[in-house]
Amino acid sequence: MPRKKRYRRGDDGPDPATTPALLDLLAKYGARATFFVTGLNVVAHPDLIRAILSRGHAIGNHSYGHSPLLMLKSGSTLRGEIASAQAVLGAFDIAPLAFRPPVGITNPRLWRALLEAGMYCVNFSCRAFDAGNRRLKGLSKNILGKARSGDIILLHDVSPGSGFDAGAWTDEIEAILAGLKKKGLGILPLSEIIGRPVMTRTASRSDGVTNPAETFYDCIALTYDAERSGAVAGLAARKEQKLFESHLLNLTAPGQRVLEIGAGTGRFTLPLARRCGEVTAVELSENMMAVMKERAARENLSNIEYRRGDIESIDLSGCYDIVCSLSAFEYIRDLDGLFRKISRSMNPDGILYFITAHRSFFRFFTQIGNAMRQGIWLHGRTKGSVGRSLAAAGFTVKSASTHVMKSCVSGGMLMEVLAVKTRGSADGFFS
Repeated sequence: MPRKKRYRRGDDGPDPATTPALLDLLAKYGARATFFVTGLNVVAHPDLIRAILSRGHAIGNHSYGHSPLLMLKSGSTLRGEIASAQAVLGAFDIAPLAFRPPVGITNPRLWRALLEAGMYCVNFSCRAFDAGNRRLKGLSKNILGKARSGDIILLHDVSPGSGFDAGAWTDEIEAILAGLKKKGLGILPLSEIIGRPVMTRTASRSDGVTNPAETFYDCIALTYDAERSGAVAGLAARKEQKLFESHLLNLTAPGQRVLEIGAGTGRFTLPLARRCGEVTAVELSENMMAVMKERAARENLSNIEYRRGDIESIDLSGCYDIVCSLSAFEYIRDLDGLFRKISRSMNPDGILYFITAHRSFFRFFTQIGNAMRQGIWLHGRTKGSVGRSLAAAGFTVKSASTHVMKSCVSGGMLMEVLAVKTRGSADGFFS
């Protein structure tokens, strides 16, 4: 007979001895927090989860049972702890995207488990070593002496046992909130500090499944273009813009019908619409598309058809003269299938132009950073593998080159491809 799994209570809530008073304090100071909760306590105190959400706070995943040795256990155990906590939180129509590991300890297996779950890891940068509220003396003084702008402050929302002085704990928490205000430090939601959502609501989705890419880009839609012009991302973005203007735009003509996959905020959509007859813009993120629509309206561009959704699942209609995509194919899992789908919707001799992630030495490190930020592992591909996929879908590759931070061993970080649909590749041939 299998042994029954036993869980410790953990050092995080929700907890009826602390959570209600904490919620009142946060409301008093106009602060929004993120509660990293354990699945065990969620099951024990569902009303407190509802109270946290109703007050406008976010909830993150802190494992199910809060084993301090979780990172020493197997990958399957780690996945089970994360998934079990997600499952009980799903009853509240939320799906946390952020995971905080017990005791703040991570291991290499964690990243894979989180990527598979469409999640990412968050840790703290300022703590008081309060041993789960077992050391309250000097708690506020310790935090206020360390806290700096941009810090993620760790506190524990739990009563550690009998004899716990909830009133003294509340006084320390209020002293922290008041002290931060006195120091001129605003208390921002975690999502604003890290630049991405901590959780997403699932009630509006019929399947209850969240798309991490959609959630991520919904969150950064208003700052996306500014981010692309930054020092790190800007190097690739500027090259992409230059290639688009010097290569793709020169292939366009009035009256052409164009399909753009991953249109984003319309950086490339609007120039295409100015030159072509009709542009169909496919975009996963509703907020990114809203920015694009607003920009098109300001220019009185009425020849853009907006299609929101995942290009791998939405239907394509009609025959396009040009299909293009810039920095979106790395999100596609089945590129072979997408190329066949595109081929069926193109005119003979139609142009397929795209820029995507190229598998290279430097690209690998950007993929790691992106995985930690978005919770998605982007697919870097080689010219050879892409060429074979295109040929199988009825395309002839006219040119393929790599750009940005090129090395003699593996090439650059961006891959630019121009292909033409082979005449005679009839619509539906590859279905």
